[in-house]
Amino acid sequence: MLSPTEEAPATASLHYALGEDFAEYIWRGEFSVPPFTRMSIFDSPAVNFHVDDDLDYVYVPTVLSLFNHVGAGIRLVQQRIEDDRKELVKPTSSLLARFPKDGIIYPEIETLGASTDLEALKAHIATGTDNDQRITDLQMTVAALQSNSLSVTFTGLQRQQRVLKQATTIQQLLAGLDGRSFNASLTKLADLRTDQEAFRTAFFSEADLPSEPDDSWEEFIARGADYQTHLAAEEAHDDSRCLYCRQPLDENARALVSKYSVFLLDKIGQDIKAEQSSITKFGRLLSGVQADELRAYVKEYDAQEDKPEFFGRLESIESALTHCEQAITTSSLIDVALLAEMDSIAGLLAADVTATDSAAATIEQQMANRETTTREKKKELQDLQIGVELAKSWIEIEGAVRRAKEADKLGSLMKRIPPVLRGVTELAKFASDQLVNESFDALFIEECEALRAPILKVEFIGRQGKAQRRKVLTSKHRPPKVLSEGEQKVLAMADFLAEARLSGISAPVIFDDPVSSLDHRRIDEVADRVARLAEQTQVIVFTHDVLFAAALISRFEKTKRCRFYQITDEGGKGKVTPASGPRWDSISELAKKVNVTIETARKAEGDARDALVRTGYGWLRSWCEVFTEMELLKGVTQRYQPNVRMTTLSDINIEQLPAAIETVTRLFEDACRYIDSHSQPLPALGVTPTLADLERDWAELKAVRQNYAALTAQ
Repeated sequence: MLSPTEEAPATASLHYALGEDFAEYIWRGEFSVPPFTRMSIFDSPAVNFHVDDDLDYVYVPTVLSLFNHVGAGIRLVQQRIEDDRKELVKPTSSLLARFPKDGIIYPEIETLGASTDLEALKAHIATGTDNDQRITDLQMTVAALQSNSLSVTFTGLQRQQRVLKQATTIQQLLAGLDGRSFNASLTKLADLRTDQEAFRTAFFSEADLPSEPDDSWEEFIARGADYQTHLAAEEAHDDSRCLYCRQPLDENARALVSKYSVFLLDKIGQDIKAEQSSITKFGRLLSGVQADELRAYVKEYDAQEDKPEFFGRLESIESALTHCEQAITTSSLIDVALLAEMDSIAGLLAADVTATDSAAATIEQQMANRETTTREKKKELQDLQIGVELAKSWIEIEGAVRRAKEADKLGSLMKRIPPVLRGVTELAKFASDQLVNESFDALFIEECEALRAPILKVEFIGRQGKAQRRKVLTSKHRPPKVLSEGEQKVLAMADFLAEARLSGISAPVIFDDPVSSLDHRRIDEVADRVARLAEQTQVIVFTHDVLFAAALISRFEKTKRCRFYQITDEGGKGKVTPASGPRWDSISELAKKVNVTIETARKAEGDARDALVRTGYGWLRSWCEVFTEMELLKGVTQRYQPNVRMTTLSDINIEQLPAAIETVTRLFEDACRYIDSHSQPLPALGVTPTLADLERDWAELKAVRQNYAALTAQ
């Protein structure tokens, strides 16, 4: 059972003769099944192949095939040499991995080849007997030199340098601060604020303020004064209105505003601003101080027992800095003794910086000397290890160089093969000209003349010992660029037939729609050529062209060596059924159908007989058409024939023609009234022909034919 989407597999049972043997093959969709591969096939896709491509010959004489064998043998030798050469020069990646990339001989190992100087390479081999012990000693020496004790010490000294540099900067800043001036400004500012508060309270005691005049209230007044200044600059100030609500001011309000102005212009307020400015300037000196390294260092060593000699001085500087920052933040007095101490430690701090710089320079020099020694020992160790490994790998290295030299010899041999192949090709081309090309050229010209194909030049070329042919019109134009589609098709057919004849046709030849794209003037030429070919071998033609099919059938009217098969969709697509031709009925065939219909009707009754009678009149009508075409008019004009046969015009019996025409025309019209394919008027639909009517009319037509034939023969 197959689902609706599945298709039945393609199968066929093929009966064929191979020589004198008959066989059957069950085909299930396979490709290239012998001996069917011996059949020659021409179809539309083969046109470009035969016209535009450089073609090999399907048939090659035995002598020429030897050239192919020689060429193939030489190419096999060439491939064998190339394979051996590639195998010889295959890179030895395992050998390369044994040596360090920065080693002295790595480039030579990497480019190991026929030109490698083995003697120079051999000089690097370690020849001592105690190589393993020397390697162990050098490894221990390098490990000791690579220890990071000096590096750790140098890193610590570098940190001390940064800390002392930062401490020196802070010490110089603190030593330059005037602590007494800061304390005086701070004390004076406190006194001024006390005096200002007493003045403010007494001055606005009668102003009926909601609360005591404090700093927030004072800021409110100051912002109002700024706003008034802004309005005055914009020429929008009105002394008679409130700055904020814009309501008119009475006398009391104007008096209060005047007191505000007096308060803002008070001398005490000006002094307070001056002292605040002095204190702020003092604080800015400390705001940009960088003390992160100093503080981290002091914090780290504060909890340790083993402290640097200069730790006390660093601690004093950090404490003095912290004290000054807190004094500025909390507005408290500075301990001037701490600042005075900064002058006393300046000299000691400078000595600490000098000592640390000297120690760091000494350690750095020691590290530089150690790096040089380490590099020298590491190189000595690497060279020794390379020498030992080179001794172990020497046999393999010698083998690689030997193989490279052999590969070079094979490469030289490879260069000699292409000229030999070209010589074989030239010799094969010469032999092809003598044995194949000249014969093909003559056959091709003959086929072109038979098919009225364009005459063009055939160039015979040879590549790799093979004979090939190419069709050209001029040196610059290939046939597809100039010729029409029909001309290309007959040209391709001429090439196809010439090659088939060259090898001797021993199997069926198949043409698939050979006249598509051809005008009808060429159909007879193709039909004649196919008919002549059919005299020598079996020919199978697939075509959609009815005229071409009729033309082919007409070529075999005498020999009858032609079978016609019609492909229909009845009962499934592609059903093949035998037929006499493309709807080409003969008088004898139609007469047989009329007689069979009458015999069948005699055995039937009722509606079945009526239906058979109408069918009989249909065959009777067709018989009248064919009788008129083939016997009354002697086939002067026939369906599917493009020409008028004037040679048979004189055979028409003009004297007997009127009587025959009268009878045939009358019975033809009667038949047209009875068949279903012709619509009838309503009164005629009720008139049903009988079997007796059919027998009578058929007898009358046969009598007309007999009389006409007898009188014509006299």
